[in-house]
Amino acid sequence: MPPKLAIIAGRGALPGLLVRACRRSGRAFLVIALEGYADPATVKDAPHRWYRLGAAGTMIEFLKGEGVAELVFAGGVPRPGFRQWAPDWRTLRFILGRTVWRLGDGNLLNAMIDTLERDEGFRVVGPEAVDPGLLAGPGPVGRIAPDAAAQRDIDLGWREAKALGTADRGQAVVARDGRIIGREDRGGTDALLARCADTRARAGVLVKTMRPIQDRRVDLPAIGLQTVDGVAAAGLAGIAIEAGGALIVDRDAVAAAADKAGLFVTGVARGRREAGAPADAPLIYLLAGEPSGDNLGGRIMQALKSRVEVELRFAGVGGERMIAEGLDSLVPLSKLSVMGVAEIVPHVPRLYRLIYRLAADIRARKPAVVLTIDNPAFNFAVAARARAPGVRFVHLNAPKVWAYRPGRAHRVARIYDHLLCLLPFEPPYFHRAGMPASFIGHPVVESAAGQGDGARFRAAHGIAAGAPLLCVLPGSRGGEIARLLPVFGQAVERIAGRVPGLRVVLPTVGAMERRVRDGVAAWTQRPLIVLGDDEKFAAFAAADAALAASGTVSLELALARLPAVIAYRLSELSAVIVRRLKRVPYITISNLVLNRPVVPELTQENCTPERLADAVLGLLGDRNTRDEQIRLSEEAMRMLGKGGPAPSLRAADILLDIAGIARKNART
Repeated sequence: MPPKLAIIAGRGALPGLLVRACRRSGRAFLVIALEGYADPATVKDAPHRWYRLGAAGTMIEFLKGEGVAELVFAGGVPRPGFRQWAPDWRTLRFILGRTVWRLGDGNLLNAMIDTLERDEGFRVVGPEAVDPGLLAGPGPVGRIAPDAAAQRDIDLGWREAKALGTADRGQAVVARDGRIIGREDRGGTDALLARCADTRARAGVLVKTMRPIQDRRVDLPAIGLQTVDGVAAAGLAGIAIEAGGALIVDRDAVAAAADKAGLFVTGVARGRREAGAPADAPLIYLLAGEPSGDNLGGRIMQALKSRVEVELRFAGVGGERMIAEGLDSLVPLSKLSVMGVAEIVPHVPRLYRLIYRLAADIRARKPAVVLTIDNPAFNFAVAARARAPGVRFVHLNAPKVWAYRPGRAHRVARIYDHLLCLLPFEPPYFHRAGMPASFIGHPVVESAAGQGDGARFRAAHGIAAGAPLLCVLPGSRGGEIARLLPVFGQAVERIAGRVPGLRVVLPTVGAMERRVRDGVAAWTQRPLIVLGDDEKFAAFAAADAALAASGTVSLELALARLPAVIAYRLSELSAVIVRRLKRVPYITISNLVLNRPVVPELTQENCTPERLADAVLGLLGDRNTRDEQIRLSEEAMRMLGKGGPAPSLRAADILLDIAGIARKNART
């Protein structure tokens, strides 16, 4: 027998249908009737108690005292204002702790479920778990089906409704004659239909789909007799709802009313767009936090597809590379790419909302495995909230516990099932915390950084074969560029004064091109600006030395055998915090792996035009210094996996084994 159920009753007929379903099945239940929302007639013959919306404390204690284990939310409750909550202390903690006023409807519901399940011990179920007949199936509900014109409006409306849901602004749109003429807002579906009314011709469709961000157990879109009446009054031809993602309240009555009004009601079975794979194909969920993670995620997706006979689906968050490999990205990668302690503070409310959206999406879709890449603060928060039975979590790029906050190893072990490490000395730190961890090698070793054509680059850009060429790389993020480009420019001016005929090349990414061009406009030594990896790697092969921001690019330079000086500046607040936490003497990976200062590093107060210029001049003027850096950097690259199996293939094999997906040849 199922555990005792509490029906949290709002407006409409759905609570009454669930009461009848419980009675038919003999299930123990009670009703929490929300004051001002629930219909007294619905609950009068059922065991019930009335509560105001903000009385969470006494409500929860009552439910626990009654032995309730499962909750189901049924019926509409328009989003209240703060005064309408009339919150008790428990509700007030939820409102303030979750910054409820900043959350959209879908995220508010996700946060509410998170609190009830994680903090209070209840299990939330969807209405269809109580009465399976409520869930919409594919195809017409009554006798009428959409014609070709209506189908075109359905296709258009579907795309717009999903976009609206992704932005957490509603679940429904109205499409007519190939145009979107209305979108749902806080007023709901009835207000939307009233705005779109046009009785001159029966044309157009109301399209309702579930939000991609929402937990499907609450607030699934629903239609009933009132919806049919509203669509008829608006002069529309019919209703399209998401099969498997919407509820039909009193299906027989809805079918009869639609037939009488000459309307169609149809369920649309349309899978998400993960690479066009079958709906039952294994789902791999990936979260990348920045462009370097997008490149790595794309390689791993490519490797995964090469290792299996079956088709795979991919969802999560990524950039152009991952999307090109078939990722269905819930939000743009740019929404996650923020660097630095002080820099992230203004973005906290937005990132907080994204955490709930992604955690709910993972719980709802139950992927075979979740891979989070880099961005630990964000990804760890998502993983901690998204844990669900049967879902395994893997993180790529171990937190730098060897550099600061070693206690994080135990936190990671509580959240994740496996850790993929890029540096050879990292796994033991996590083994001691009881967590499986594997060294896969650094992804830079499978890049094309060492394959550029320097002679072609010089010829294409009119740079003489013997002319000294300096490659300048101020970073790929806006904050990095703002802090480093001015000081790099002053350093270049000093270098040019001592190196006759110096040419400068500055590789950048498309998103930062305008910022870079504006930043170098006043340089006396104007650089050649190039875009894309091909041009960047060709520039590496052509150059004599590099001045670069700290990051993965330092390893790309090592792979390209280009001697470099590495620099970095954080905001003052971020720098103070990092200094207090830091436990290692280097920031450049080659130096860390070899445990010696192979590559010059100049950071914070040492990152000055004078010191940068002197360090670069030392490379340009001393062949022995250049050769020694190249030799030792080669040794570091071998330690990072150069010459062995590709890191992406190692990662793919581990992910497939954890997900229980058979490899087509497990021995390769």
